[in-house]
Amino acid sequence: MLSGCMSSPTYGTGKSANQQLVEDVTGILSIGPRERGPEIAYNPRPGLVKPASLEVLPEPQQDMASSENPQWPESPEERRARIRADATANQDNPFYRPEVAPSGTGSTQTASYDPERWASEPVTRNPNARSEVQRRLREQNQGSPTTRRYLSEPPVTYRQPAATAAAGDIGEDEAVKERRAQRASGKSSWRDFIPGL
Repeated sequence: MLSGCMSSPTYGTGKSANQQLVEDVTGILSIGPRERGPEIAYNPRPGLVKPASLEVLPEPQQDMASSENPQWPESPEERRARIRADATANQDNPFYRPEVAPSGTGSTQTASYDPERWASEPVTRNPNARSEVQRRLREQNQGSPTTRRYLSEPPVTYRQPAATAAAGDIGEDEAVKERRAQRASGKSSWRDFIPGL
């Protein structure tokens, strides 16, 4: 009975923990060469396959990542040159709005506030105007099919949801769901005493 208490676990190796520890330590400290497995037979690589005739090779294909591709992003140097040329061409135009907003301590107006532009536009009371403006903003933020600002920006066609996707469906607010479940359970909360919550 005493021998059952003195044995240590084998952890599935068939050896006691003490015996495994001694073998591991002596294996690390051994000076002789290790036992190696069978030698691996490596085969040399085959030779290159060359065409029968070098005279009739096809023309190389136009690379998709070339600067002539309309979806290739504009380099910072090209963008700077384009903005400078645009600003130079419109330097006498009082209604010209630069693509790049001025920055620094001398700038007192924000980019979205332009009293001259807002004063020149008539105020309309069209109820569909807000939805039209939001639609235009969504289109503007979606990107352009001809230019990309970043190389990592996917083309516009890849960003369109599938016809079967539930795009634009926000669903029900989680707070509304929580209140409905709480009312159904019959429990009260401190929120019941605050109007508007």
